Amino acid sequence: MNRLGLLLPLTILLLIGLFGFRTSPATSLVQPVTEQTITWMSFEEAMEAVKTEKRKVLINIHTEWCGWCKHMDRTTFQDANIVKFINEKFYPVKLNAEQKEDITTPEKVYKYEKREGKERGFHQLAIALTMGRPPTLPSTVFLDENFRVLQPIPGYKEPKTFEMMMTYYGDDHYKRTPWTVYQKTYVPLKELKPTLISE
Repeated sequence: MNRLGLLLPLTILLLIGLFGFRTSPATSLVQPVTEQTITWMSFEEAMEAVKTEKRKVLINIHTEWCGWCKHMDRTTFQDANIVKFINEKFYPVKLNAEQKEDITTPEKVYKYEKREGKERGFHQLAIALTMGRPPTLPSTVFLDENFRVLQPIPGYKEPKTFEMMMTYYGDDHYKRTPWTVYQKTYVPLKELKPTLISE
């Protein structure tokens, strides 16, 4: 091997050692282009927020023990497009279906209700939001800007399906386009790619 062929790999290794691949605990080399998490709030916080700025409300009904709820948190609610759209268009609410604390609205005080002959009960608000039935877990409920229920949707939804549903309500397509038509003509949001950042 000639001298130039030997010096080139050594030079590259030296440069990497001096300048390359530095990271600090507080900084990751890869960051998404948007916030990584949905800014969840309580139902009461959403009622206050809508007084300042009108937005629709998205409610995620869950429990602490629900495996599919946790799976939806790790998958669907981590998707960059979904995070960005929800944070911009909705007041996102996490509602524990077994919450023991009362929730007070202008119309009613909703309480935890033990079910006869059952080990667990449900919060009255969770039942009201799912049209009077105990909620399937997880459930997603879309409300308009005046807290009227647009649609409760039971069960886990993977990111592609959830994206279609959230844009249907978030962008007001439900006002002019039947769901069956929207499904056939839907164009997915442009995929957000991670971007490299420097310290």
